Amino acid sequence: MNGTFHRIALGAVVAALAFSGAVAQAAEYIGTVEPDNILQMLRDNGYEDARIADHDYEELPILNFTLGDSKAVVYFYECGKTGKACEFLQLYVGWATDSRPSFKAINDFNAGERFSQAYIDNEDDPVIEQWVTLEGGISDVNFINTVATFEQTVEKFEDLIGWEK
Repeated sequence: MNGTFHRIALGAVVAALAFSGAVAQAAEYIGTVEPDNILQMLRDNGYEDARIADHDYEELPILNFTLGDSKAVVYFYECGKTGKACEFLQLYVGWATDSRPSFKAINDFNAGERFSQAYIDNEDDPVIEQWVTLEGGISDVNFINTVATFEQTVEKFEDLIGWEK
């Protein structure tokens, strides 16, 4: 019985190692991240409507795509220090509404969130954003998991503000 147990345990360990190697190889790591890399990661992972919508004052692309029932925006920052590679990006969603949640509701929402922050902008509209560091690179798996987490937060915030498409 002891030998059978060891063979089963060894088989389980080998299978686990083989599976973890397959998962690790599936993640594509990008060392210097450019806006085109982010656009392609979004499109490759189910955000087919991701597109370059505009350019900012530094001529960096501004990306748009759908999260929940809302239009999300990706802004790029600090892209000039190392050529075209960017050090940060911001995921952003804003809503033009007739009414806004109270500051207490926003504060309570933020208290339950780890990665993103909601606030009322200077036009009195609710917004939510999340910063992502790209310095040193990022894997496609990490970035898409970050976007998925932000999407869940956006959907909760849509419920808070009563947003309907």
